[in-house]
Amino acid sequence: MTVRLPALVTLALLLAACGGRPDHLAPEDDLSDASWSLVDQDADAFAFPDDLAGRPAYVTAVYTHCPDVCLATMQQTKRVREALGADAAAVRFVTLTFDPERDRPAVLRQYADVWDLSDDWTLATGDPDEVDRLMERLGVRVRVSRSDTLESGAVATLLDHSDLSLLLDADGRVVETYGGSAAPPEMVAEDARALL
Repeated sequence: MTVRLPALVTLALLLAACGGRPDHLAPEDDLSDASWSLVDQDADAFAFPDDLAGRPAYVTAVYTHCPDVCLATMQQTKRVREALGADAAAVRFVTLTFDPERDRPAVLRQYADVWDLSDDWTLATGDPDEVDRLMERLGVRVRVSRSDTLESGAVATLLDHSDLSLLLDADGRVVETYGGSAAPPEMVAEDARALL
C-alpha cells in the first residue's frame, strides 16, 4: 500500500486541529497590554495579569460585605475548583475585590480563612483608582445602592454590581466570560482543561 505525501500532510493537520483549543475559547480581550498593581490577602505585591503568566486563570470579582450574589459566586468558584480535581493545581484562582476601601488585605485574609481557601487562591485589592480602572477593563460595573449610618456611627454600604467571572489563558487573554454566581462548574472546568 502506497500513501502519498499530501495525504499524510492532510492527516497530520487534521489530527493537530483535533487537539487544539475549542472555537468558543478564542481570545476576547488581551489583558497583557496593561498591568494593574495590586496586593494580595497577605499584603504581598500582585501584578494583574502579569503574575498569572504561564497558567490559565479563573478570575472572579466580589466584595466581602456582599449579602448575596458574591456568596454564591464564591461557592460556585469552589465548585469549579472541585470539578477540576487534580487539574486544579494547573489553574490559578483569583478573586478581585471591587470594594478596596473596606476590603484591605487583612479583611481578605479573614475572608479566605472563612471560605477555607487554599494558599494558592489569590484574593486581591489595591488603590481605589487602580481597582476602578481594572474593573472597568474587565466589564465589572459597580454602584452604591444603599448607604446607611448605624447607631454606632459606622456606615453600612451595599453595592449593586455585575455578576461575572472570566477565564484567562496562559497569555493573559480573556477567552470566556461566565455569570459568576451561575457559572456551571463542569463547563468551566472543561474549558479550563482545554487550556492546559
